[in-house]
Amino acid sequence: MGNCFAPLSPGSSDSEGNPAASSSRRPQITTTTATNTGSPSEQRIRAESGSNTNQDQDQVPIQGRPERRKSRLNKHSRSSSILSLGKSININMGGGPPLDALRNYATLANPSQSLSASKLLLTTRNTIAVFDQYPKAKYHFLVLPRYPFTSQLNPDSKKSIVPLDTLNDLKSLLLKADRESREEILLALENTSREVEEMIRDEMLKTEGFEWKIDIGFHAIPSMKHVHLHVISDDRISPSLKTKKHHNSFRPDLGFFIDIMEVKRWIEDDSNMRERVDAMYDAKRLLDTPLTCHKCDEFMTNVPKLKTHLEKHFQEERATALNNIARHGRQRSSDEEMF
Repeated sequence: MGNCFAPLSPGSSDSEGNPAASSSRRPQITTTTATNTGSPSEQRIRAESGSNTNQDQDQVPIQGRPERRKSRLNKHSRSSSILSLGKSININMGGGPPLDALRNYATLANPSQSLSASKLLLTTRNTIAVFDQYPKAKYHFLVLPRYPFTSQLNPDSKKSIVPLDTLNDLKSLLLKADRESREEILLALENTSREVEEMIRDEMLKTEGFEWKIDIGFHAIPSMKHVHLHVISDDRISPSLKTKKHHNSFRPDLGFFIDIMEVKRWIEDDSNMRERVDAMYDAKRLLDTPLTCHKCDEFMTNVPKLKTHLEKHFQEERATALNNIARHGRQRSSDEEMF
């Protein structure tokens, strides 16, 4: 994809109307797999990064990703090996692919062989992470459970712990799966989302010199079939963010975007699960909430003004963070207060 992890520039053209332009501004990230597909330049990058085209399909390690440090401060001195290798997945945001496009990815027997690096970010035994075609922020990825989803307690089994229709969306997962299966699937999604988050943070440091907040959660009413978890930076700066509904669908304070930690609490105490799921069916009305900044609650009369406002927030956050790093070697007074 060219620069699949290069931050989106506010003045760049819309990826929906210009896929080629999209491929030149994506975050630079090393995918966990490499195939013989792609342009000669992509193949050269893969060769230089030491990617293995014969990775085991059940567990594909992240190439070149440093071990996690105990202290977040150490990240500021490490270099990122994240490279650009692919174009983004074509998510259905109007004029996109069929409703079951994500389902097709999730049911692949061997994603590392079936998907080029232009679509696949990383894959594990039970999960797959892919690029979002129309990102609503500088960094935006999707994490899906694979099917069949096999039990960690019985790794030799090829049988799924849940039927395929249980993975249609979050509501199906919460209502149709037994508690043990829900917990196992959600844990797998969370673990993979944290891997993606680490890769994003490495790239934030590489491209902007500082880290900012990343939201991880589900849409109450998804636009695509097959449950998927969004991993998205909270800057919300992207040419693909065009409408009030786009913005409101990712606001962490409205209820349409449900944080993964909130879903974990639901599973731990599932006494009123039906009530929570019923509320999700009614969440569409939340998209019509008046347009306000999710950072400062200032009312905006239109999306262009919101986007200008968000860019100002980002530049202020960046200046503050870089000043603190220069003075103290860290973004805030302590790691715990960072986000």
